[in-house]
Amino acid sequence: MGRTVVVLGGGISGLAASYHLSRAPCPPKVVLVEGSERLGGWIRSVRGPNGAIFELGPRGIRPAGALGARTLLLFLLF
Repeated sequence: MGRTVVVLGGGISGLAASYHLSRAPCPPKVVLVEGSERLGGWIRSVRGPNGAIFELGPRGIRPAGALGARTLLLFLLF
């Protein structure tokens, strides 16, 4: 029988962990457990009255340098 991995929390870290686990060479069964009604944790998207989409969260992301570029790639994967 294969392995099962339970990821607690559907914030950006839990989503990234689930994504990378599911893409492993021998991926386990991944179960994502989230306690709220939506995924994303502190990060969420809202649409303004004019149709513009705003990304909200407790911290800003500074896309400077290689580390910032890799962080931004996490958002493009979902």
